[in-house]
Amino acid sequence: MTKEDTSGFNILYVDDEENNLVSFRAALRRHYNVFTAISGEEGMKVVAENDIHVIVTDQRMPGMTGVQFLQKLPDEPDSVRMILTGFSDIEAIIEAINTGRVYRYITKPWDKDELKITIDNALEAVILRRDNKSLISELKIHNEQLEEKVKLRTLEIENKSLLLETEMAKADKLLLNILPEEIASELKKFGKSYARKYDQVSVLFTDIAGFTSIAEKMAPDELVAQLDDSFRGFDRIIKKYDIEKIKTIGDSYMCVCGLPTSVENQAQVLTNAALDMQEFMSGFNTSKRIQNLPEFKIRMGIHTGPVVAGVVGLTKFAYDIWGDTVNLAAQLEQKSEPGKVNISQRTYALIKDHFHCSHRGKLSVKNKGEVDMYFVDRKS
Repeated sequence: MTKEDTSGFNILYVDDEENNLVSFRAALRRHYNVFTAISGEEGMKVVAENDIHVIVTDQRMPGMTGVQFLQKLPDEPDSVRMILTGFSDIEAIIEAINTGRVYRYITKPWDKDELKITIDNALEAVILRRDNKSLISELKIHNEQLEEKVKLRTLEIENKSLLLETEMAKADKLLLNILPEEIASELKKFGKSYARKYDQVSVLFTDIAGFTSIAEKMAPDELVAQLDDSFRGFDRIIKKYDIEKIKTIGDSYMCVCGLPTSVENQAQVLTNAALDMQEFMSGFNTSKRIQNLPEFKIRMGIHTGPVVAGVVGLTKFAYDIWGDTVNLAAQLEQKSEPGKVNISQRTYALIKDHFHCSHRGKLSVKNKGEVDMYFVDRKS
């Protein structure tokens, strides 16, 4: 086992292929202290002897699989655990996520930049997790003191109970704003939400063409106000179609149709919503021209296929989706053009009888080669 001493964060990578260990060290040793182990047994020794922040393990290893290795670690970890896997192992990974053994999975082959972003996000979760332990201890002491005072003040108990009910109602409302109702109910009932695999959903990504240049020309408060107006419009549209908003990242907006409950003709529904969004942005930009403000030209990409969905994080819960379908939808958006809805061959096959589409031919996509793409022109 080896260590590259370059930073304060300790990363352990377990893989039975020495070449993979060398590649991992070379990719990340400038950013973290990288520990490596060639088996689960050796990995357990590293964890026992070092304060490991993030553990990344290959799933397919002789003697002890990645999931089995993680199952042998302490039940309440101070580290974040991730699995490197192919989709053939997805059922085992979902089970590991549901049991709390795995924070998330990374599909092979991994990209160096994407892997670093994933590990950086995991490190934020580690810091929150460790801070939470300290906070919980402080809260426990505080609660004990508070309970003692409450025993002596009956009236104060009644007032606090009323306040608590009000705050719980607010918390429930907030939870429903960030999670689907089915997932929020599951989280409240069981204290966790279970990851699920969906065989077919439709995923939409949008972003604003030339946003960096636009942002440089606008005051921060004005820029945020314009983004808020745009995304509020999108929120109203997807609510009308019973589409689930996943998240916004900067100028990017992501939503999905077909989960957590199935939707009939999901690809058609999502395409209708996308065209409504473009129509909304056309009116939005008309008002911006009148005000002499920069226009937001929206690019869109839609792909249909299987995903895994679940809640991640210990604080600031986030409902997220992962898988090849998500990655291809994001790339379709990147290959789109301002004011256009770009769809895959699979989505086109599901909607072609309801929309006029223009075949763009085959375009090159990262890790996918050439992919047939279509612009959605209008409804039939």
